[in-house]
Amino acid sequence: MRSRGSRTLALVWIFLLTAIAALAAERTPQTFGIPNATFPRPGVMVAGQPTGEQIQLLAEEGNYHAVIDLRSPEEPHGFDEPAAARDNGLAYINIPVSPATLDQATIDRFLAAMRTVRPPVLIHCGTASRCETFFQSPASSLALLPHTSPSSGLPLNATASAAP
Repeated sequence: MRSRGSRTLALVWIFLLTAIAALAAERTPQTFGIPNATFPRPGVMVAGQPTGEQIQLLAEEGNYHAVIDLRSPEEPHGFDEPAAARDNGLAYINIPVSPATLDQATIDRFLAAMRTVRPPVLIHCGTASRCETFFQSPASSLALLPHTSPSSGLPLNATASAAP
């Protein structure tokens, strides 16, 4: 009798843990296999270099609207990223960030892009280290960016149009 009750209790616990894990998986945003992807705020994925197929998945399955590429055009991307983004209906913005280009003008371009793009947005560099550092830098004044509206998903001061 005792083993039967223990077995039933164990099955109930397994069921509950499985249900909790399934609910948690549903709430976790998808990364579509993009390396080093993190979500520093709702509607923003910071990651390493995506592939053309991952760009397509972002648009088709993730409902993303924009890609902000912090790599210089001379860095190898492995495919024509601006064309892949445009072909999939995503706004593409390139803001090269490197020690040589990191100045107030670069920060201002990034902040302007973040204010005009419609989330969700992918911000990426080669491995995510550069964009995470840049995104979290106090110098970029990201703490001053508006939070998104819960009803529209848009920044509170933005319009529904995406940047070209």
